[in-house]
Amino acid sequence: MMTGLQWPGAAIVVSLAISLAGCSPAKEPAVAEGPPQRASSSELPPPPPPPVPGPNYHGNGSAIAVPGAPDISGLDDAQIDVMFDEAVARARPGEGKQAICVGLQGLADGAVKDAPERTIRRLAELLRLPAFPASQCRADATPFVTATKAEAILYTVRVESRDRKGVLTFWATAVFGNLGAHGMQFRLIRQAGRWVPEPTGLSVLS
Repeated sequence: MMTGLQWPGAAIVVSLAISLAGCSPAKEPAVAEGPPQRASSSELPPPPPPPVPGPNYHGNGSAIAVPGAPDISGLDDAQIDVMFDEAVARARPGEGKQAICVGLQGLADGAVKDAPERTIRRLAELLRLPAFPASQCRADATPFVTATKAEAILYTVRVESRDRKGVLTFWATAVFGNLGAHGMQFRLIRQAGRWVPEPTGLSVLS
């Protein structure tokens, strides 16, 4: 049995350790000067996400009305006023709303058009906000005025039908956001010499 340095390989190990002790440390390889090397595409970090739009951000938006006069045949000013009063009753302009957009879809219209100028002026005075024809507005997160990007509330009336007695059925709607709208269906009947909106029980809420 061998002990201590009697193991034949021990002398080799000691000799190697002595020779290494006398060596100077190895120098770092020189770095070639020049522009930094670009990392491969697989090594690049992913780009940061786009900034979150602020509360008043508006892109191009979507059209909400067709320019032009609506079909108001058979309607008088008093009827139109009552119908739009119901639209305003669904929701009044909240904080941050800077304008009103107003549209009307008559019985013969295939889409919402601009409300009569008289109606637009009336709502501007009633709500004390600038009012615009609906075709001058668009919508994304909220309705807005195309020219100024001012955040708006959209009021629309859609005349759905007129029966043999001349009774109108219409929808009055307020839209204040992409997921914010309130509409109700009414019948417009004549009582005691004035027009009275009578709810049918149908409504939409989002």
